[in-house]
Amino acid sequence: MKAFAIDEFGQSGSLRDVDDPTPGEGEVRVRVAAAGVNPFDVAVLHGYAKDTMENRFPLIPGMDASGIVDAVGAGVTDRAVGDEVFGGVGKPYLGEGALAELVTMSSGTVTRKPTSLDHAAAAAIPVAGVTALTMADATAVGEGDVIVVIGATGGVGGYLVQIAAKRGAQVVAVCSGGNADYARSLGASEVIDYAAGDVVEAVRERYPDGLAAVADVHGDKEEVARLAEQVRSGGHVSSAVGSADEEALGARGVDGTNVFGKVSTAALDTLVGMLERGELVLPELHSFPLGEASEAFAAISSGHTRGKIVVVPA
Repeated sequence: MKAFAIDEFGQSGSLRDVDDPTPGEGEVRVRVAAAGVNPFDVAVLHGYAKDTMENRFPLIPGMDASGIVDAVGAGVTDRAVGDEVFGGVGKPYLGEGALAELVTMSSGTVTRKPTSLDHAAAAAIPVAGVTALTMADATAVGEGDVIVVIGATGGVGGYLVQIAAKRGAQVVAVCSGGNADYARSLGASEVIDYAAGDVVEAVRERYPDGLAAVADVHGDKEEVARLAEQVRSGGHVSSAVGSADEEALGARGVDGTNVFGKVSTAALDTLVGMLERGELVLPELHSFPLGEASEAFAAISSGHTRGKIVVVPA
């Protein structure tokens, strides 16, 4: 099969022929119709995750995929050849990812793709959507709560803004001025342009009574720490990029949580239900062919991508 892979950390990667994967126990093999690209994949390519998970070479990145099951492993009874599914690869190691024509995935981290979604849209959901759902639960926002979302128009942020707004929160989106209308279309009640001045002071001026929560999917620890000073006791700070100082926050009565979106069938089904009820809209999609995966990674590495990036093998 064709796959995008690297032979050592830091390489730009290339399209090459590799052996077809064989599904192990509890796995399905999926012929990939689309694969999602996430900032975590960039970290993997640069070796930033090498001390936390096993990495196997040649390393094929990609945590999200949507496609058609073409083989099932031992013990799989809930999936069959021909099923259209989407989800996360669900492996305890890295390197056998979704940027390929075929990928093996845990049956516990995929679900049936609804006919209302095409494969590119489905591939944009798993890691970003589940991470956003986890962050929304961690911040525990509800009716009238003010939450600041840093990085509000990327993959995770775009889902998080919607989920928090649907729960009744007043969402303050921190993003570029050019994405302000997009953020509002997702449900943000106010937008702060990070390039227009000091974000922390802008928030303080507009919300002198303080905040219920801060959610960060961008990664500026200093900015998050300064914003966290405005979170009232009993409030929450959640980060998808490790920027929440849990100990310091806890010392002053603020709950700090660094989350990692663990994709599961149940979480995917929750998101599908929200989409089908009209509680979520899909993010803006940007598609690249598999042979141009390097360009997809360059785009997401910029930190300024609006919506989600997907890679299509064919």
